[in-house]
Amino acid sequence: ALRIFRVVHGESHWDVAIALGDLGDIYRRQGKVEEALATHKQELRIARRVHGNESKEVADALNSVALCLKEQGLYDRAMEKYEEAHAMYRRLYGEDCEDVATVLVNMASVLAKQGKHAEALALQDK
Repeated sequence: ALRIFRVVHGESHWDVAIALGDLGDIYRRQGKVEEALATHKQELRIARRVHGNESKEVADALNSVALCLKEQGLYDRAMEKYEEAHAMYRRLYGEDCEDVATVLVNMASVLAKQGKHAEALALQDK
């Protein structure tokens, strides 16, 4: 599907980004984290190009990139992406939004892996 979308729409079309996101998720579930990260970074570049720097699509892609970074043990880099996604979701939707809650859970997971359990619990309680 990705190849066809690229042929039909070109490299910078949103359908290409959606296909890249789906492919990245498959790679991640298969444990192919490097491939997943590269694919989600492509998704993020297209999301920014198509939707601008402040959109749900960009925040979702940032969350996907962060998941891959977390699975590679790159916790500080993952947290940076999660924080960027968290701030964007809050600006777009306010504090009481499912996407905000999801990224807080993901951030708490990174903190727990770093042994920062009190901070992780604080985020889980928000």
